[in-house]
Amino acid sequence: MTSDDHPQADPAPPAGDLLADVAKATSLREGREGVATVLRIVASDGPLALRDLARLVRMPLPVVSAIRRELETLKLLERGQGVALSATGRLFAREQLGLEASQPEPAEAGRSPRPPRLRPDDDAGDTLNPVLAPLLPAMQAHLADGPKIDVTLDQAPCTAETALRRAFAMHQAGALAGRRILLLGDDDSLSIAIGLVAGALAAPPRRLTVLEIDPARLAHLTRGAARIAFAFERIAHDMRDPVPEALRGGFDVVATDPPYTLPGMALFVARGIEALAAGPGLKLFLSYADLSPDDRLDLQARLTELGLAVLRMRPSFNRYGGASILGSVGQLIELETTSRTAAPLAGQRFDGAIYTGELRPRLRRYRCKACSTLTPVGADQAVTTIEALKEAGCPQCGAHSFERQRGGRKGRSGG
Repeated sequence: MTSDDHPQADPAPPAGDLLADVAKATSLREGREGVATVLRIVASDGPLALRDLARLVRMPLPVVSAIRRELETLKLLERGQGVALSATGRLFAREQLGLEASQPEPAEAGRSPRPPRLRPDDDAGDTLNPVLAPLLPAMQAHLADGPKIDVTLDQAPCTAETALRRAFAMHQAGALAGRRILLLGDDDSLSIAIGLVAGALAAPPRRLTVLEIDPARLAHLTRGAARIAFAFERIAHDMRDPVPEALRGGFDVVATDPPYTLPGMALFVARGIEALAAGPGLKLFLSYADLSPDDRLDLQARLTELGLAVLRMRPSFNRYGGASILGSVGQLIELETTSRTAAPLAGQRFDGAIYTGELRPRLRRYRCKACSTLTPVGADQAVTTIEALKEAGCPQCGAHSFERQRGGRKGRSGG
């Protein structure tokens, strides 16, 4: 019987900012997050051949080799049938990265490292990954309990399938397990999808916080969290205001589906940067409309101004229920921070227009079917949306059914 047959206390992980030290020792441009990515991939997929590890972390083979040597010196990695976590490395992954590392398989003489469990891409399409299919009824039940859509806030909740696929995409990118995640606005209920996916994959985030302006949405998320027994922070917040001081620099992943305007998008992303810790390689997931080439270039220019690098763009990844302004689909963009990432509005209030109705106001008139009274509806009117008019009723007779008027002609029914 060898000493490995006897249970031993886990060795203490090295102290200090080990990730930053390794990044400095290897001159790693990806910074400490690059080292963390190596450990995360090894924890989930190891033992790995070095070439497979390099491909998964998207770094040159010599660079990954140098990182491996440093981590082996620190007793976090060990070499045998491929690159694998040591006992100290598993403890570090658990305590410092919030991961439950996979146990290495017993070594067999002459056996090669097992190939990485490369997960298939979950891009545009209606077919759910088999992992997600059992979660769909719970997600659908949550969305069915949702409040009315507030179009003045550019709300257009995504489908249950999209919410789950988006959470799974975050998991595939190493942005779920053990991560500190901030959601800027959550009419999509991504927080609930994260809870379901994290539970199914045993990949819980270390922290999940939602900033949301709509009280009805916050109440909806509270009900959903109780229903699936998944605890997370929900904070009422207007994104025109700076990120609360207690949250600044406290996250390593941000996700947002912002207003459908460039100023709104830039503001929400800038607030996300406020909340992210310093350094390159941190993730920001941006859901936005599919765009024409010229508009897409404008979007990329705004992101470049903020110092963010596009890692991946997935056209038509998101599906929305009745979001005609988006054509009912939108893209998912995976961004990474760089050494030049900066939030120009950090700590400052923004008083400009950010929502579609504010930037592109439309005046529409609706005729009451009961008394023919015409009521103007628009962002700068007493009644801002047809939904509000239906709820309040005709100002003349109180009826709730209307027809939209187009160019003096009778329009299609709005009731």
